[in-house]
Amino acid sequence: MKESDPISRRSFLDYLLGGGLVVWTVGGVAPVLSYLWPAQRQGPGAQAVSAGKTEGWEAWQAKMVAINGQPALVLRTAQGFRAFSAVCTHLGCIVQWNVQRRQIACPCHAGFFDPNGRVVSGPPPRPLTELGVALVNGEVMVKSL
Repeated sequence: MKESDPISRRSFLDYLLGGGLVVWTVGGVAPVLSYLWPAQRQGPGAQAVSAGKTEGWEAWQAKMVAINGQPALVLRTAQGFRAFSAVCTHLGCIVQWNVQRRQIACPCHAGFFDPNGRVVSGPPPRPLTELGVALVNGEVMVKSL
């Protein structure tokens, strides 16, 4: 076929079907990849948020607070207060405190973290992000890092 020859109907349909197949494949693979890719979000600058007065907390009690629009888990251990990002490092599910096990649990894929935020079991690839905690005038203040 010469360059000056018009494209045949068969060649045009081959190109059209090939292009459609590429678009269809990318459209099907992109959502799967975005689901499997771990969620990592960076918000605006650091902000301190009150998690409540210290006198209402018992050992091994936890509360959820929002910092920069992201959930955080504040925990009182026998040694003091700890705070972690409540976003699981596996696929971004929101973790919860399991009182019976004294562990942080991810309900999506059975991942567990110890009270120090380290992975105990399950698919999470790394520990939870620890946040800063300070006691100010009898209040537990949590600050993102």
